Amino acid sequence: MWVWRSFTWLGVLLMAGPLGAQPEKVLHVDLSYGAPGNGPATNFTPHGAQVKLSDLPKSVRLPEGAALPAKTGVMEVGPNQDAWVRILVTADGDHPQDLCRIYIDRNGNGDFGDDGPAITAKPTMNEKTKAWWSSFKSNELSIPYGAAVVEPYLVDFWTVREGENAPDMIRYTVRSWRTGKVNIDGVDALVAVMDSDNNAIFDAQDEWSILAASEKDAPKRVLSYQEARPSKRYMFVANADGKELVLEFRGLTADGRELTFAVVDRAITKAEDRAPDDTLAGERSRPRTSQPFAWISSNFEKGAAEARASGKKLIVDFWASWCGPCHSLDEWIWTDAEVASALNAGYVGVKLDGDLEKHLVSRFHVSGYPTVIVLDSSGKELHRFNYLSSKQMVEALK
Repeated sequence: MWVWRSFTWLGVLLMAGPLGAQPEKVLHVDLSYGAPGNGPATNFTPHGAQVKLSDLPKSVRLPEGAALPAKTGVMEVGPNQDAWVRILVTADGDHPQDLCRIYIDRNGNGDFGDDGPAITAKPTMNEKTKAWWSSFKSNELSIPYGAAVVEPYLVDFWTVREGENAPDMIRYTVRSWRTGKVNIDGVDALVAVMDSDNNAIFDAQDEWSILAASEKDAPKRVLSYQEARPSKRYMFVANADGKELVLEFRGLTADGRELTFAVVDRAITKAEDRAPDDTLAGERSRPRTSQPFAWISSNFEKGAAEARASGKKLIVDFWASWCGPCHSLDEWIWTDAEVASALNAGYVGVKLDGDLEKHLVSRFHVSGYPTVIVLDSSGKELHRFNYLSSKQMVEALK
């Protein structure tokens, strides 16, 4: 349902711009809580937020079933400190090294023993990294936004133990969203808003999506990363005449209960607006190499020795299996004919899995993936960069 915002005649003229232009239509959409269940769900989540943990004071009694180590922390979610959520994370008798139980102070009284049973996880070892993971799926919190306004908020928690000691941090990511329906110039549309920064505050920092309800797989697509965009980006729906209406974000209430947007007059189509998002568009037409560059895998010292002996530069590609741009580098950039030619002519290359080569990640101060570092034959760093297109990579390798 859309609602006209009231205007004075002066306001109408100011918003209309040039004489004869139509005033903007401002619409307000009621949104409600959405979470994974039997229907469609989002196919992406934000990067995990961190909650720092400190040891529980020895004077505090542990809840039943909990064991040391026991650590506490605060999730800074919601509009103010009154909404923040304190958690207790502990081991148990079967897993004395792992933080595998979570107690949530749901009533905010500082007592972790009166809020119901613990959320539990069974620690499992990652075969590649040998780290122990405890994953806590689908935990619903209640976030207060003011007098009599409380909204559910669904998160996944996880902890990772990489050595003998329990970690001093737990991570979480939001799994819920806000959803609604609206009629735009006679077109029924689906609306979704995703909290992109894990803070349970809905605002212009988050992502939104609007699709005509009649579009194929609209309930699923409106929740997808293929359709969702930051609030500064436009949304588009086609009306009964086939005209593409341009929709501009105007605001969200902090509790996620209402979205405001406007139908605006902009000379742009969805295809034009989305075209720059396809970062591989320029790669598909470029020739592939018939002489692939030979990377040395997981052996930095061997690569450094070959570079010294040959007088070539050493290029080091720090990657991770979960890193999307890293896979794009492998599929499209390193296989580009011009890039491979430059590499074969003047470089020795080493690929290092950042999840495994922790000492080299620390030595080279790698903070994200991919990170590509170029060293001279003596091992002096010349420059570093992250993901580049083929054309940019050719220039960087010169």
